[in-house]
This record gives sequence, C-alpha cells and structure tokens, in this order.
Amino acid sequence: MARVFITGVGIISSIGNDLAAVEDSLRRSRHGMVRYTPFAGADCPVKVAAPVRDFDTESSDSEDWKMPTGYRFRREVLRSLAPHGLYAACAFQQAVNDARLEPQDISNPDTGLYAASAGSPRSLTDHLNHMRREGPLRCPPLCMVASISGTLQFNLVAQWKILGASTGFASACASSTHALGFAFDEIALGRQRRMFVVGAEDGNSETILPFASMRALSTNGDPDTASRPFDAERDGFVGTGGAAVWSWKAKRNFGGVALSLTARFWGGDRPRMATMSRPPTRRGAAWRRPCADVWLSPDSNPEIWTISTHTPPRLRWATPRSAGR
Repeated sequence: MARVFITGVGIISSIGNDLAAVEDSLRRSRHGMVRYTPFAGADCPVKVAAPVRDFDTESSDSEDWKMPTGYRFRREVLRSLAPHGLYAACAFQQAVNDARLEPQDISNPDTGLYAASAGSPRSLTDHLNHMRREGPLRCPPLCMVASISGTLQFNLVAQWKILGASTGFASACASSTHALGFAFDEIALGRQRRMFVVGAEDGNSETILPFASMRALSTNGDPDTASRPFDAERDGFVGTGGAAVWSWKAKRNFGGVALSLTARFWGGDRPRMATMSRPPTRRGAAWRRPCADVWLSPDSNPEIWTISTHTPPRLRWATPRSAGR
C-alpha cells in the first residue's frame, strides 16, 4: 500500500485558531475551558465549557456572525453554513495554504473529501420553529443544507469544487475517526491521490447540554479541574466545538515537488464500541487489529490512542503504554 502523509493542517479550536497557536497551548498545558455564561442558570448543573475564541456565531442570521480577520466569505456561502460550517471553512482555508495547494490541485477527480458532523441542532431548531410559525414556503431555501448532518460535505464540496470521492460520517464520538480511516483507505488503495478529512462541531448549548441528561458531562465548576479524562476521580467530560482539517497525499504521488510533511499516517482499526461490560476478548481484538494493520506485534506494547468518552467514571484500566496519559 502507498504510504500516506499529512501535508496540510487547519484548526479552529478553544486552544488556538491555527496550528502554531494550538501547539503552543499544548506545550504550555494551557486549556480553553471557562465558566460558560450560557450555563449560568441555577437549573443547569453544568458550568464549564471550552468555547471557540474570536468567533461570534450566536445570531441565527449568519450575516451577523463575526470571525477573525483574514477570512472573507460571500453572503451566499454564509447563508448555507451552520456555526461549525464556518469553523470548518476557515480551517479548510488554513489546510490549503499549509499544503501550498493551487485550485487545480483541489478540484480534480483524484482529490476527495470526507467529513464528520452530526449537523447543527441549533440551526435545525431555528429553521423548524420558523417553518412552524411562517409555513414551509417562507423558509430559507438553504435551511436543510445548513442544518442536517451532511452540511459539512455539502458546503465544502460545493465551495471548493471537489470532484473526487466525498461523503460524511455521523457515528457519535467515532465520526472523525471513521472519516480518517476510510480516507486513509482511499489513498492507500490507490482510489484517490489526495484526500481532505474534516471534523467539526458547533460547541454551543444545543450541542453540549443534551449530554447532561446522560450524566456524561462534568458538573465540576472549576475550569482547571473539570476535564480529567484519565483521572480515576473524573466525573464526566467538558464540551467544546471548532473544526480540524487534514490534507493527505500518498508519497508516491509527490512527483518531485518539495512538500513540508507534517506527519505520516500509518493506519489503524475501525472504531468499535468496546464497552467494559463486554468480554475481554472484544477489547483484545480492538488492541490487536490496529497493530496488525501497521505490522506491529501486540506484545511489543505499541502506543495506541483511544477515545473513551463512554468509559465509566473511576474505572482503573489502561493499555500498557497509555497508562496515565
């Protein structure tokens, strides 16, 4: 299989709105969590969130949104975007610049885009309420495109004239991981030469608070200690939003062009629900399969990253190399 490399990155997040700012925050252990004003009510047990900085997408009218300098979008583009669609559009522009791509590098049959998004609960609610008040014929024609779970790929594919493979993934916490895995296959198996992978989330009350009914969010009101994913005393996770975009390309297709490579993507297993109530053999398969995908022995204790927002609080279990991380 072809070796797959990340050639461009774009990030809009609570800890920085570009790769350099995010790296600086990570190196300094600086989080983006705050006492979130929309959660200030006495009836809301959750008090902390990690909002995206330097953006204002609270208005239901996208023409009133504010964003950092350096980004400009036509009104017809903004009208079909959800808040996380704006974050993704900005991050996509960063990734294109980081990979030093020209329009012809993006719009061709060998370049595709896979996106991960659950849609926009706020936009969907606003548009449905408008339809109930005014009737369907008085709704914006792009209300569905701006709201449903396909909104990311609908907008980005149209905006950047993507001609290759494109689709979206909506599988809860595993959505972006699914998009990454299947985009990797497109390049590694020779079906596409370049892939963009996009993941984004609104990160507002409508996106975060429904998890409180599942008792999944931290009720710790201290921004410095509310998020402790690998601590035995954790009481839940903290919601956030933003967007991340990767541009991928196979090494065999560089064609002599000098590129700044961010990282190599080796591969891995498809996400699966390996809950602790299932037999250990199921978790063993989740450990063995990514090792086999990259030709490593499970006995060599390779480092494997996991996403486990569903892991029960106070559970003490970790893989040999991920313990304490």
